[in-house]
Amino acid sequence: MRLKLVFRLENNTLDIQYRKSIISWIKHALQQYDENLFQEIYNNNNKKTFTFAPILSKPKFNKKEITMQDNQFSIVFSAYNYIHGLHLYNSFLKQKFQKFSLNKNSMTLTNICMIPENKIIQSSIKVKMSSPLIVRNHNRETLKDLYYGIDKQEFEKYLKINIEEQIKAENLDTSLLQDFKIIPIQAKKIVIPLYEKMIECTVGSFELQGNIELLEYLYKAGMRCEEGHGIRLVRINIRKEEKWNNLKYY
Repeated sequence: MRLKLVFRLENNTLDIQYRKSIISWIKHALQQYDENLFQEIYNNNNKKTFTFAPILSKPKFNKKEITMQDNQFSIVFSAYNYIHGLHLYNSFLKQKFQKFSLNKNSMTLTNICMIPENKIIQSSIKVKMSSPLIVRNHNRETLKDLYYGIDKQEFEKYLKINIEEQIKAENLDTSLLQDFKIIPIQAKKIVIPLYEKMIECTVGSFELQGNIELLEYLYKAGMRCEEGHGIRLVRINIRKEEKWNNLKYY
C-alpha cells in the first residue's frame, strides 16, 4: 500500500534532523489510534514493514536547518504488510488537521490519498532512490556501526545483509537473494547527518535484478536500515531514447 501525505508548516524551515519529527508524528498517530498496534510495530525490536520518503520543496540546507520554497512538504509512505498499511492509513486520517508541535514550528496533515501500485512481472526493474540509501554494518560485539556509500567495495555485500535481515522478519525465504544484483545507472555517494553524526549513503538510479518475489517485496517495503532513511522504489520502463532527468517519480 502506498500513501501520499501532505503537511502544512507554520513556517518554511525544518530542523536538519527533521526525520526524527516525522517518526515522532507517526508514533503519536499510532498511539492515539491503537496502543496495541503501536506496541506491535515499535516494541520488542520488531522490524518495520513500511518505509517513507519525504519530498521537500526546493530545499536549501545549512548545518542546523532546511529552508524550503514554501511552507508545505509531503511524504510518500509505502507498506508491505497490507493490514498494517490500512491501520496506518486510518491512524493518519485521525490526525488530519491536527497541529503537531515541532521545535519553533508545527506540522499539520492537510491531505492523504492512496497511490496505485504497479505489479512487478519482470526480473529486472529500474528504480530511482527517493531517499538516501543507507548501508550499515553493525558490529554486535563492539556495538559500532560502519556505513558504506556506492564507492566502497563492501557496498553490495552489506546491502544484501541488510535486505536479508528485512526478509527474515517477514518470514520470506532468504534464498530469494541468491541472484540479486544492484547495478548503478546514475548514482553517487553523499554524506548526511544522522543522529548527531555524519554518515556515508547513496542516492541516484539503479537497475535491480533478481527474483520477482524479492523485487515485489522491495518495491512495496523499500530498502531499510535506519528508520526514516528507507528508500521507496519506483518501477518504471525506460526506452533507450529517454533520460532519467526527464522522468517524473511519485
